[in-house]
Amino acid sequence: ASMKAYNGGSIISLSCHMPNFTNSKITATGDAKYPFDFTKCDFTESKDLTPCADYILEGGEYNPQFNAYLDIIADYALALQKENIPVLFRPFHENSGGWFWWGSSTSVESYQAMWRYMVHYLEDKGVHNFLYVYSPNGPVSSEAEYLERFPGDAYVDVLGFDYYDDYSDPN
Repeated sequence: ASMKAYNGGSIISLSCHMPNFTNSKITATGDAKYPFDFTKCDFTESKDLTPCADYILEGGEYNPQFNAYLDIIADYALALQKENIPVLFRPFHENSGGWFWWGSSTSVESYQAMWRYMVHYLEDKGVHNFLYVYSPNGPVSSEAEYLERFPGDAYVDVLGFDYYDDYSDPN
C-alpha cells in the first residue's frame, strides 16, 4: 500500500504508537526472526504508563522486546528503501504530554537516550530512508520548552508539533 501511495504522488509518513514494552500482551513466539508477538497490542498499550524507557535500552530487561519491535519497523523501511522511497518517521510524538509512556512520566534524559538508541539501531540495520520527525505536544510557549526533550540535531531531520483545537466553539 505504501509503494502504491508513493507512486501515486503521496509522501509516506509512519507515526508510531509503540506499546509499553513491559505490557503482558507482548508474548514470546519462539521464532528467531520475530521473537515477540505484538498483535494483541493496540493503541491502549501506548497509554500504559508503567515505567518503561529505562528498561528498554541496551542491557535492560525489556530491550529484546524493543529491538524486536524495531526489527519490524526496519523490515518495513528496508522494503521501501529498495524502491528509493523516503519515509517521514514520527516516533515518540506528543512527548511533552502525560498520556503516552514516553511522555512526561519519562525523564528528559531517558527520552533522549531511547530516541538515540532507536536511530542507531535502525541505522545499524541499514535503514537510511527515514527522515526522523520530532513532534512534541502543543501549545508551546517558548523555544526552550519545545526543545526540552529534543534528542539532538544528529538524530532529528524534521521539526513539527501536534496540537488539536479541542476546545473550539462552533458558534
